[in-house]
Amino acid sequence: MENIIGGIKDSNLKLTLAFGIGIHHAGLVERDRKTCEELFVNQKIQVSYKIEKIQVLIATSTLAWGVNFPAHLVVIKGTEYYDGKTRRYIDFPITDVLQMMGRAGRPQFDDQGIAMILVHDIKKHFYKRFLYEPFPVESNLLEVLPDHMNAEIVAGTITSKQDAMDYITWTYFFRRLVQNPRNFKMAITYVVHIQLQLNFAAIAGILKSDVTFNVKTQYLGSST
Repeated sequence: MENIIGGIKDSNLKLTLAFGIGIHHAGLVERDRKTCEELFVNQKIQVSYKIEKIQVLIATSTLAWGVNFPAHLVVIKGTEYYDGKTRRYIDFPITDVLQMMGRAGRPQFDDQGIAMILVHDIKKHFYKRFLYEPFPVESNLLEVLPDHMNAEIVAGTITSKQDAMDYITWTYFFRRLVQNPRNFKMAITYVVHIQLQLNFAAIAGILKSDVTFNVKTQYLGSST
């Protein structure tokens, strides 16, 4: 290990490698990072007829999306990171936490992997639920609702405002809206929201509405 440490540039990495602990982050020079990767991922480096390796690696969260580092045990120390734009700590997306947990388990060595998450007490219940219960799939239809409404009007599926209301009730978005309205942050009812969407489309010249509440597409709407 002395020969390997001699080629390391980072002083902190030199210190930890002597105890069999590696460090991996973007601030290291490429050679130092590659050395840690070989020592940990391959679990060995042949040096003068000796096998050198490390079994503990301290890394930043970005490593979860980079090089594949399978490990028997993954410890996630905290689920927040500092956001320079807002100048506060915010939670990691669930997908990032899952990705980090996914590093646990070495197919060639382990039948199962172990992941440990260290969080504050106020978030313990959330992560217990996250780990043991499936999260519901939410709808993103609201973000593109005008496009879908226009497409259905062009296709002739929607010919009136009542048809528009009925169309929404057939969607998964409506089911989730009834069960979890807070997720969509809608301070108004979905009926009023649909009315606003139709009014906006009429102002934009995409569709036309008459006094009998019938709707039809304009040239601009049919060409989009």
